Amino acid sequence: MYELKPQQAQSIVDRMMKDIPYNINIMDPNGIIIGSGNPKRIGTLHHGAAAAIQQGKAVEIEQDEEFVKKGINLPITMNGTIVGVVGISGAVEETRPFGNLVKSAVILLIEQGAALEKKRLESSLKQEFFSLISDPSVSYTKELGERAAAYGIRLLQPSQIVYAEFPDEVEERLIQTFPAFKTSPHSLCIIVQEAERLEHLQAQLQRSPGVLLAVSLMNDKIADGLRQAKSAMRVLQGLSLDERSISYGDCRFLADTANLQGPAAANLSGLLEKHDDLIQTLQTYLKCNLNANETASRLIIHRNTLHYRLDRIHKITGRDPKHVLELVELIFMLISRVP
Repeated sequence: MYELKPQQAQSIVDRMMKDIPYNINIMDPNGIIIGSGNPKRIGTLHHGAAAAIQQGKAVEIEQDEEFVKKGINLPITMNGTIVGVVGISGAVEETRPFGNLVKSAVILLIEQGAALEKKRLESSLKQEFFSLISDPSVSYTKELGERAAAYGIRLLQPSQIVYAEFPDEVEERLIQTFPAFKTSPHSLCIIVQEAERLEHLQAQLQRSPGVLLAVSLMNDKIADGLRQAKSAMRVLQGLSLDERSISYGDCRFLADTANLQGPAAANLSGLLEKHDDLIQTLQTYLKCNLNANETASRLIIHRNTLHYRLDRIHKITGRDPKHVLELVELIFMLISRVP
């Protein structure tokens, strides 16, 4: 049976009283007021509601009495069960015309609330399941496999992960034909178990402006694929590569080594935190394969300005972009900037 909660009841009362010039009360199946335009009445027994519940029909009260105000009280029925009562206080002749209208509106709002609550519950259960399968320490049990099947995942079959970052908030329903889970408001983890469908999925995703994609290897555990895809995404974003997608297999050394850098690379990153122009310069320098002329041309700056910026990077970080070993440290610094 659906349970009408006080917070929901009060929200409905507040909403309805913007349009109805009478006090409205909502009572639970026991006749207790759980929502009212008169806060002092909340928590008290409404005798008119109790009568409406007992009789299973609308009860009109012509005169104010000791424990009840005049007005009309109508049972709220869902799936053949009374889940509460809505009451409108005032002269019966005046409130009666509003009765069925208010009752229908209240039922509609309750159904909307129930649907929203169901959606929230389903989302919570889905997120809980994703947390389990993305935990490297979790074993694939028969029970977990059955839960996975409900989301279209064959847990004992190898899979690839496509990790997608969007410039704006994204909905899971964007992907209809693959199991997809939100890892943040702007990112999706998509599970692919048929390798031949991967190319089609990537093409579908890349129709979204600004989306970035990272693809894992084929793995027995989803947690391994997610780690690989997220590590590859850090490389793609950190180095600001020209491509919109990257494969973990193509950047495995960088991705894995960057994860081992610890605080050293993060400390370097902090030194350039307020120097976006220097970060952009370093990223472009790398994209141009250390070609100074091409870098300056792409940044639309003079070659001397480029050398000045590279010298500033050296001065601020203590690492020289023109020195191959120190440049490697700067590369890991750029990757470490990505959460």
